[in-house]
Amino acid sequence: MYKNSITVPIRNGIHTRVAAMIVHKAAELKNKYDINLYIRNLSSKEPLAISMLALLSLKVREDEIIEVSCKEDSLNGQKAVVDLCNFITKDMATNNSVLSKIDDIIEENIIAYEQIVENIPVGILVIDANGYIVTINDYALDIAGKNSSNVIGRNIKDIIPTTDLPNTILSKKREVGETQYINNRLVITNRSPIFSNDKVIGALGVFQDISELVGVKELNEKFQKILEASHDLICFVDDRKIISYVNPAYEKYFGINSSDIVGKNIIQVSFSNLLDSVFNTKKPIENSIHKADGINVISTIEPIFIDGNFKGVMSISKAVDELKDLVNKLEESEEELNYYKEELKRHSELGSSFNSIIGCNGSLKDCLMIAQKASQSTSTVLIRGESGTGKEVIAKSIHNNSDRKDNPFVRVNCAAIPENLLESELFGYEKGAFTGAIKSKPGKFNIANGGTIFLDEIGDMPLSMQVKLLRVLQEREFESVGGLVTQSVDVRIIAATNRNLEEMIKQNKFREDLYYRLNVIAIILPPLRNRKEDINLLVEHFIHKINDKLNKNVTGIDQKSLMYLQEYHWPGNIRELENIIERAINMCDGNIITKKDLPFYIIDINSESDSLINLTNGDLQPLEHYEKELITLAMKKYKSYNKAGKVLGITHRTVALKCKKYNININDL
Repeated sequence: MYKNSITVPIRNGIHTRVAAMIVHKAAELKNKYDINLYIRNLSSKEPLAISMLALLSLKVREDEIIEVSCKEDSLNGQKAVVDLCNFITKDMATNNSVLSKIDDIIEENIIAYEQIVENIPVGILVIDANGYIVTINDYALDIAGKNSSNVIGRNIKDIIPTTDLPNTILSKKREVGETQYINNRLVITNRSPIFSNDKVIGALGVFQDISELVGVKELNEKFQKILEASHDLICFVDDRKIISYVNPAYEKYFGINSSDIVGKNIIQVSFSNLLDSVFNTKKPIENSIHKADGINVISTIEPIFIDGNFKGVMSISKAVDELKDLVNKLEESEEELNYYKEELKRHSELGSSFNSIIGCNGSLKDCLMIAQKASQSTSTVLIRGESGTGKEVIAKSIHNNSDRKDNPFVRVNCAAIPENLLESELFGYEKGAFTGAIKSKPGKFNIANGGTIFLDEIGDMPLSMQVKLLRVLQEREFESVGGLVTQSVDVRIIAATNRNLEEMIKQNKFREDLYYRLNVIAIILPPLRNRKEDINLLVEHFIHKINDKLNKNVTGIDQKSLMYLQEYHWPGNIRELENIIERAINMCDGNIITKKDLPFYIIDINSESDSLINLTNGDLQPLEHYEKELITLAMKKYKSYNKAGKVLGITHRTVALKCKKYNININDL
C-alpha cells in the first residue's frame, strides 16, 4: 500500500465542483495506470474509494490535511497517487474569479443541504456503489446506536446487518413503506437508487422509528414490553429469510446476544428446517417437539401476512423441561390444594381457639392452661388420652393460637397408613423411586413446612419409622424416598396417642429416645367419665350443632334422658356422646329427646327398678317426695353441693337448702 498526505489549498474545500474534477482526474489515472485510488481525512478510520458521494461525505475544508492512497505498492501506484496529489495542490489551486463565485454559491448550497439533512426528523443514510457508508445523519446514528467516526467508510452490512440497501443498487428499483428492524427497533423505510448518467452510483435510505408515529408509539411500547416480559422464546424472520428480532428470553435461553443473530439468514437458527418449511409452504406448524442446540423444545411457527402480503414468519417456543417443571409444580399445588380441601372440610366445624373447647371440669381447665402456654412456643407437644377425648381439637387449638396459625396444619394418622407407605406419606417420593411412581409427590412434612404437623396415634408407628422421625426431630431434615438431596424443614410437631408408651418402651415396641424427644410438653386429657359435670354443656352443644347439620328442630333433652347419659361410663368419650346425640336427633319425633330416642345400652333395661319415679300401689306420690329422693340420690353420688347442683341444673345454694329442708345429712349417705 502506498499513501501520501497533502493539505487542501482550495477555497471552500472539496465541494461539488471540486469533487467532480477530482473524480474525473481519478478516472483518467485509472485508465492510465490501472490503479484504484482512495482518500480519507484524518478523522476517518477507513479510506474511501474516490467517488462523488465519498468525497462529499468527507466534508473536507480549506487547509485540511487529507490522505491519498492506493492498495498497490508499485511504481504505477506511486505515480497515480503523486499525480492526483499534484492535481489537487497545484492545478486546482489556480485562482479563477469566475469559478470562485460559483464555488461560493455551491458552498452555500452545501451548508444548507447539510443543515437540512441533520435537522430533518428522519434517518438518512447514503452508500456508494460498493456498499460503503458515505453519509449518515444523527437520527440514523441514534437508531443504529453508533457514532459517525465508527461508521463513515464502513460497509453498511457491518453497521446495520438487517439492511436491504445494497439490493436496491442491484435491483435499481425504488422501495416505499418497507419495515425492518434496526438495533431491535422497528422502522419504516424508503429506499432509492442514486443515478448519474443512467449509472447507479449508490443508494439512499430514509427511515423512521415506527414507535414515533402518532397513535403508534404507545401501542409499540406495549407490544415491546410484552415481547420483553414473555418467558416464551420468540423469533421473527422477515420475507427474505433474514432474522429481524429475538426477544430477551430467546437470548437468555440459548446464551446469545441479539446482535449475534439479528440480520443473519435463518440457516443460523437451530430449528431452521421448521422455519424454512413454514416460509416455503406459508402454512403454520403447531406444537412441534424438536431439538435446538441439544435442548428439547416445543414450537409453534406461524406465517405473517399483512393485507394479504406475506411478510415473514414468527416462532414461539418453550423448553420441554420448563414445561415439565411447570406441570410438576402444578401437580404438587393440586396435591396440596386437595389435601387442604379435605382438611378444611374435616375441620370446618372445629373451634379455632381454646374458647371453643367446651367444659368446666378442673382437670380439663388445667390441660387448657398448659396448651395455652405451649402455643406460645415451638416445643414438641405430646397429647395423651383415651380415644375420643379431643386430642386433635387441642392440637388444632394450639396451632391456631400460635405464630404459625397462617401456615399449614397437617394431620397424619399413623395407625391408618400401611407401614410400607408411611415413609413416602411423611417424606414424599421422587419419580421412579418405586414401581408406579410416575411423578414426584411431596410428603406431609413438605406440605407442613412453616406450620404444624399433627402425628395422631404415634404409638402405632413402626420402629423403622421411629428412627427416621427421631432424625427429623433432632436435625430438622430428611430425604424423600428415592431422593438424593437432604431437605430442611421448619415444622412444629404435635403428637398424640391413647397407648401406654411407658409400657411399650419396656416391651421394646417404642423407642425410649423418641419418647423423650416427644414428651417435652405433655398434656393428658381426662376421659368423659371423669368430667360428667360437662355432659350437660356438651349435650346442648351437640344438639345445636347436629340440628343445623340434619335440618331438624330438636330444642333439648328431658331430664330423665340426661340422667341416663350422666350415669353411662362412656368408653368412647366425647366422640361416642356426639354419635349418640346424632342418633337421638334422628330418632326423635318431637322437639325434645326422650328415653325412647336413646340406644338400649344407655338406658339399661335392668335400671327400671332403680327409677326415681316410684309408684305406690300404682299411684304417684307428691312432688316433694320425688324431689327428696332425687336430691338424696345426687348427694349420695357426688358428695358435693356444687357437683350435685351442676348435674341437677340448679345452684349449689338451692341444693344446700333442699338438704336442710329434707334433713339429708351428707355424712350419713
